[in-house]
Amino acid sequence: MSPAAGPLRLSAEEALAAYRELVLANRAYIDALEGERPPGHDYWADRAANFRPGRMPVPELEPLLALAEPGDTWLDIGAGGGRFAVPLAEKVARVVAVEPSPAMRAQLADAAREAGRGNIDVIDMAWPPPGDGLVPAGDVALAANVLYAIDDLGSFLAAMERHARRLCAVVAFDRAPNTPLPGLWRELWGSEFRELPALRELVAVLLAMGRRVRVEPVATPAREPRPLDEVVGEYAWMYHVRPGLADYEERLARFRELVARACDAGGGLVRAPVVRRYSSVISWPPAEADGEGR
Repeated sequence: MSPAAGPLRLSAEEALAAYRELVLANRAYIDALEGERPPGHDYWADRAANFRPGRMPVPELEPLLALAEPGDTWLDIGAGGGRFAVPLAEKVARVVAVEPSPAMRAQLADAAREAGRGNIDVIDMAWPPPGDGLVPAGDVALAANVLYAIDDLGSFLAAMERHARRLCAVVAFDRAPNTPLPGLWRELWGSEFRELPALRELVAVLLAMGRRVRVEPVATPAREPRPLDEVVGEYAWMYHVRPGLADYEERLARFRELVARACDAGGGLVRAPVVRRYSSVISWPPAEADGEGR
């Protein structure tokens, strides 16, 4: 970092490098806990159904729909089970859903069929595309909750901008969705969690790149206390307590004990063991549309 720039004036290269460092540190840390996943492993196979439309609140949908125009084509990058793609398809002319997970694509196809939406095209591909012309351009390129673990953020954003005629949009939480309660994590794994980048790091990168960003915070619904077994079953994945671990049963019992103690809400109920508080819709015109390419 140049002394003249100062700590709050990172260049685009410095901001992207800092983002990448956080992602790689988290990846190395998790790999050391779990071991590397085998080739072809579908990370989302066990939880893909949770990402269908209607399975969870989507408070970001309203501000996203406010950005849409009836004749638009939207790219939904990392479309998951369709919780954004399907309702967007009711308002715009076409949605191109880009999704590499087979389990997620299956859920999306079923959700689109159930909703009677024939204007959703699903593409089996990781982003960015490996070549030109493989994904059509759209009016808006959306990436909802997919950027936290992207180590080459510059290439990802550049491809978004190349495929967006009017606007790029991102949904991001204030903390990455897999961020645990620090004390609970320490007691479970005996070390400090290495957090992924999230909203503030992404906005810092975009500002360092000279983008004209608009950030609209979105309040997330209050999480009502629920029975202990429900919460443990839903959030064990976030604490990397998963079948296949050598000590899975012992680790799961320990996680249950820690949640009961740290998240007790009385009456036999517990709160969700998460730290994220709100999300935001970040939007900006791509460089060319904003005049930066002239």
